[in-house]
Amino acid sequence: MSEPHPAMGLRNVSQNVPVFNCIVHVARDADGSITARCANLPELSCTGMTEREVLSKVVNEFKRRTRQFTENGTVIPWIDPPYSRAAEEQTRLIPVHL
Repeated sequence: MSEPHPAMGLRNVSQNVPVFNCIVHVARDADGSITARCANLPELSCTGMTEREVLSKVVNEFKRRTRQFTENGTVIPWIDPPYSRAAEEQTRLIPVHL
C-alpha cells in the first residue's frame, strides 16, 4: 500500500493553539425548535430550527468568548462541575480550537 500524497495528510497544528471542550445540552422544544445550552460556560444558549444551526451558533459564541478571555489574559469563568443534563436533553461534547 502506498503512502498518501503529502497534500492529503493531516495538517500540523501549532502546539500553541488552545483547545477547549464545549459541553452542550440539546433539546427539542414543544414548538419544534431546538435549544442548545452550554453546560460549562455561563449564560450561553441558542435556539434554531435544526441541531446543526444551534450547535454552530453555540460554538461560534463559545469561541468568541474564550478567545476574548485568553487574549485579555482573563481567567475563563468555567462552570465546574458543568450544568447537569435535563431528562429531555442530549449532550454533545465539541472540541473547539481557537
